[in-house]
Parts: sequence; C-alpha cells; structure tokens
Amino acid sequence: MRFSELQKKEVIEVKKGSFLGFVQDATIDMKNGKLDVLQVGGAERTLFMEPKVKEFKQIKYDDVVTIGKDIILVGKKPVI
Repeated sequence: MRFSELQKKEVIEVKKGSFLGFVQDATIDMKNGKLDVLQVGGAERTLFMEPKVKEFKQIKYDDVVTIGKDIILVGKKPVI
C-alpha cells in the first residue's frame, strides 16, 4: 500500500467510535524499515460550521487494529 492511499482514509478510534482525522504524516523506523508512528489530525468534521483545525495526534502503528477500504481503526488490541 502506498502512503498516499493511507492519507485518504478516515482514522476512527474503536472503543468510542470517534473520528480522529486523516493520516497527515508517518515516522519510519530506519533500523528495521517499518512504519512506527502515524500522525493523525487535520480538519474536524462538522455539519454546518466551517471546519475546525485539530491538533495532530501520534498513534503507534502497533495500535492499528485494521486498515479497511475507507477507514483505519485504531485502539488497543485485545489480548487473547
């Protein structure tokens, strides 16, 4: 998957179902070449008002539950 495809997806927190924003940037661990952190934020969705600018949140890639066609679900993975 290309990074540009990640940027088009909404990021949703699983437990509360809250919209966190869109992927804005990412940090890659240069030692192992893997994605480490997603920076999420941008404009907040509103129905009738102008978009509000939100702070960027850093989400560890380990907290990504799944990446779907339109959204990325994040939260703590259950221990089985």
